[in-house]
Amino acid sequence: MSLRNLISDAKYAKELQKQYVIGDSLEIFARYEKGLIESAIPNREKLYCPYKKCAKLLSHDEKEIVIKGKCPWCAGLLCARCRVPWHTGRDCQQFQKEEKDREDDLRVKLLAENRKWKNCPHCNSLVDKVDDGCVHITCRLV
Repeated sequence: MSLRNLISDAKYAKELQKQYVIGDSLEIFARYEKGLIESAIPNREKLYCPYKKCAKLLSHDEKEIVIKGKCPWCAGLLCARCRVPWHTGRDCQQFQKEEKDREDDLRVKLLAENRKWKNCPHCNSLVDKVDDGCVHITCRLV
């Protein structure tokens, strides 16, 4: 899979800027240049390395059929379709279903914490205690 780093394509422009821009202006110009390059890439083609230590901007042509790629900066394997580190042993559909299930589980967990639901000590099901009720729980499975 061919991933191009557009920022590195601007080496010539960077050499010119060093000749004419001084001090703090150099950093400001570099940020401006980076933003300009990023804004020139259509959103559907923007791809960032999914590894937090890297997170470099990569260009991805969605017309390419190949999904598995390698970041030219950190050499990390990535899935260009899912925009995550490579999901070994699973295709994109399986991975996305697992991610949705994980998100749903997290939502239920947060809801349970907010409403102070507890887990049954026998079957681990969530239990809602009535405010003025007793502390006794009768498990449905026992």
